[in-house]
Amino acid sequence: MDIYEARLSDLPALVALAERFHGEAGGSYPFKVDRVRAFLGQAIASAEYLAIVAGDAPCGFLIARAGSNYLTGERMAEEVAMYVDPDHRSAGLARGLIAKFETWAASSGCAVVKLTAQHSARPEAVARLYSRSGYAAAETAFIKRL
Repeated sequence: MDIYEARLSDLPALVALAERFHGEAGGSYPFKVDRVRAFLGQAIASAEYLAIVAGDAPCGFLIARAGSNYLTGERMAEEVAMYVDPDHRSAGLARGLIAKFETWAASSGCAVVKLTAQHSARPEAVARLYSRSGYAAAETAFIKRL
């Protein structure tokens, strides 16, 4: 399945996938479609971001950004969101998205690449995928809604 840089014409499909991701992850944040649409549009248009899509009728995506690490000053690429529709999992799409992300990060001068995982969205499966892709656990985040 083809993985390519997202176009503005992909925006409706990306918003729909993002909403499915949010529902599956059971996030503690409300899903605000207008904000998500605006963010994804910015990610598609900005050179600081990578927005890639899997499939002619998009069934997966990865959004990332590059910048300087606040502690080391090293250039770092950080995944913002990645999702593959359940019907298309186990087809190697996530690994393909990660490989394309790493290529972009290297070509953007990044020395470090960071992937994240929602604890509520199949954490064991995500941990296996990341480990097989050469990543090691580095931190855990905790959140409290006020």
